[in-house]
Amino acid sequence: MTGMSKDDEILGRLRDAIVNLDIEGVQKAAKDALEAGIPAYRAVIEGMAKGMEIVGQKYEEGEYFLAELIMAGETMKEGMSVLEPHLKAGDIKTAGTVVIGTVRGDLHDIGKNIVVTLLKAANFRSRR
Repeated sequence: MTGMSKDDEILGRLRDAIVNLDIEGVQKAAKDALEAGIPAYRAVIEGMAKGMEIVGQKYEEGEYFLAELIMAGETMKEGMSVLEPHLKAGDIKTAGTVVIGTVRGDLHDIGKNIVVTLLKAANFRSRR
């Protein structure tokens, strides 16, 4: 027994799924979080956002590259697709609104999508 609570175990799985770029794993962990009664907001902040922090560190250290950043953003989006419908407007105090855009289909569209996902995880409301 590691002494880890069920909630902590599920949040750890969410974090690890982001770090390991595991789309199926993040979807399952997000569903498990909801079934366990973990608020969606907590799952995003204490699970997936923590994973994105680790991904950012790995990028800064040269362990991850642009491809991994893109995949981590996609993995985060898949987890958010499960959790977002369960976020209550009152649960999240937005840090502000950000409007971001690129020319449709432009190469920078990928980066924009990563930034939007990270902004959402940091409690910013974003408009594309």
